Amino acid sequence: MNKLIMKKRNLLLIIAMTIFSVSCSLLAKKDTDRSTTNTVAQKDSKSQPNVIFILVDDMGFGDVGYNGSEIATPNLDKMARKGMTLNRNYVYPICSPTRASLLTGQNPLYYGIDGPISDDNGLPIDLKIMPEYFKDLGYQTFMVGKWHLGIGNTDYWPISRGFDSHYGFLGGSIDYYTHVYSGGLDWQREGVSLREEGHATDLFTAEAKKIINDRDPNNPFFLYLAYNAPHTPLQTTPKNSGLNKDVTPGNRYVYAEMVTQVDDGIGQIIEALENQGILENTIVVFSSDNGGLLSLGSNNGELRGGKGSPWEGGMRVPGLIMWSNHITAGQVLDQQIAIQDWLPTLLDAVGGESSPLEIQSGQTMWSAINSGIKIERNPLIIGSASGKAVFDWPWKLVREGDDGEHQLYNVLEDPYEKENLAQVKPEILTRLETVLAALPNVPTRRTVDEKASSANGSIKKTHKSQGRNIDYEAREKETREPWAEAALKGNN
Repeated sequence: MNKLIMKKRNLLLIIAMTIFSVSCSLLAKKDTDRSTTNTVAQKDSKSQPNVIFILVDDMGFGDVGYNGSEIATPNLDKMARKGMTLNRNYVYPICSPTRASLLTGQNPLYYGIDGPISDDNGLPIDLKIMPEYFKDLGYQTFMVGKWHLGIGNTDYWPISRGFDSHYGFLGGSIDYYTHVYSGGLDWQREGVSLREEGHATDLFTAEAKKIINDRDPNNPFFLYLAYNAPHTPLQTTPKNSGLNKDVTPGNRYVYAEMVTQVDDGIGQIIEALENQGILENTIVVFSSDNGGLLSLGSNNGELRGGKGSPWEGGMRVPGLIMWSNHITAGQVLDQQIAIQDWLPTLLDAVGGESSPLEIQSGQTMWSAINSGIKIERNPLIIGSASGKAVFDWPWKLVREGDDGEHQLYNVLEDPYEKENLAQVKPEILTRLETVLAALPNVPTRRTVDEKASSANGSIKKTHKSQGRNIDYEAREKETREPWAEAALKGNN
């Protein structure tokens, strides 16, 4: 009887030990699976490329070394050699429309941004913009530099629109040294006014490098770096580069030094990426926001017109993209790329999707950049209140003002717009006129009275007489409360 009881006990013990062993194995397998899943998730996160979009202000097609300029831009030239030159890189002919188009992936003329945005207006808050798309993909989002998409209401500010941080200014231009815009300090970190010494270009570069060095390495980042340079006011840089000895003294020389200073900053940023070991996993895009202002030192090469005009010199600007091991070094891309294309293009490159955008929105150009596939694009309207252009490549309709003569050019065969073919190709002209006529008539968000415009007021006082007898050492002083504090009062 005792032996039978012992056998039963031993059997139960064996069964219990077996169950315990199987349970431990299953738990161990579950932990292993979970660990594997976490490892894969971390790997996927790290494999997502970082994205840096560098936008400079008022730099013309003929203001970079790789396009034949006498201005020293060694770092941009190196970027062109290591990346891809965007030979037909199109933007809007003036500031705010380009910035709105970049961030929304849409045509800003459809929601009234057809010029420098007024201080009491801004980019419509119901529009989803680039940092919000990147945040959906797990990105850290940073902005450094010029905003110019709403200053008088905090709802328009970058930190209200999906950026984790913003260091820079909100208006259309500032004094590089005093950081004053139309009499008020316009220099903030996270919407709080700062008074600090330093040239704006150098401060922006330092901040961008700090972001690269201090970021969370476990998550990718998107950095929108919007330099104010070489936009007016023309002011001497803190030090002479010694690289522009062949540039004509005067406006062109001061302008050239401002360009070279930005170029040096871009070189420092590339070096910071290299030092962090993340250059090969970072997409870097460079573009100007519009063509150069010819009266104040810029050069658009042989292109017709300049800043503010619907001609090629106002909207065809320097552009580069670099991503090691994904973009063949030294290529020149002749595919037309518009500023609104960058949102869908970059999302395509990092594996995301943009929600369906409205009419006249951008198209992804990633396959053209990455694989050389030619992309047929939809007709494209680019312009401002001072004139419009309609593209149906290679054809371009040009209309100056609201009721100017409609002109037609083949910009592939005639890039300098010398031969008006409106009478020769009436059927093409009519087709493009139909596209232009579909542009809705919406209330403008731009500054209508230029005398009241902060972007054109105090800055023009410093640079009156269209570029002659400029005091390059002049500094704008504060005459009113800071812009951030004024906006906060207005919100209360």
